[in-house]
Amino acid sequence: MKVFFVIDVKDGKVVAGKSGEREKYKPINSLSPLVSSDDPVEVIYQIRPRFLYAADLNRIEGSGDNMKTLTQISPMVDELIADCGFRKAEELKNLPFIPVVGTETFDITQINQKCYVSLDFKEKFLDASGRFENWREAVELLNSFSLYGVIVLSIHSVGTMNTDFSLLQTVLEVSDNPVLLGGGISGMDDLQRLKDMGCKGVLVATAVHKKKIPLEVVRRGKI
Repeated sequence: MKVFFVIDVKDGKVVAGKSGEREKYKPINSLSPLVSSDDPVEVIYQIRPRFLYAADLNRIEGSGDNMKTLTQISPMVDELIADCGFRKAEELKNLPFIPVVGTETFDITQINQKCYVSLDFKEKFLDASGRFENWREAVELLNSFSLYGVIVLSIHSVGTMNTDFSLLQTVLEVSDNPVLLGGGISGMDDLQRLKDMGCKGVLVATAVHKKKIPLEVVRRGKI
């Protein structure tokens, strides 16, 4: 199972996400003993993850972008995947990373290339397309695409170290694409449980910064 370290980037700085309350996110170095800076390049240099997931919060919120920063850090890892609040299929072309299209901002019926898809939940399924009765219908549509993976992202669980395994189990049963989980991972026991369930990848940050997941795990990138 792949282990992706996560950074949320806002106004050119790495911030600590919690429960999707983006206006309250604080600089990562104010909360983490592992990094001495909120500069993305410096954070990646100090953590040295093998696989990286980045969220460009400015683009997701429609208030600017951090594409220059993402281009800088892309060569520092083996694989960078990024949710940049994509809204149109043409935005996915010629990127220095693998795009993650989130259902919060992207109409997934318009996918026309291989990518990751983030099933975004914030108490309920977020569906920018307005075309689905529920997330299950969205996953069934995604089964017609060959994707890098489907990410079950519980935004309300981010930073809480309390994840929703029941939702993940149901997605695993429905999806023909590889399934990854993000939001609320508490430590190594969760990682082992996810691997045993058949999850192909996991997004982690808070548990790393709180030293519940050793740095060596994100540096190796697999469990």
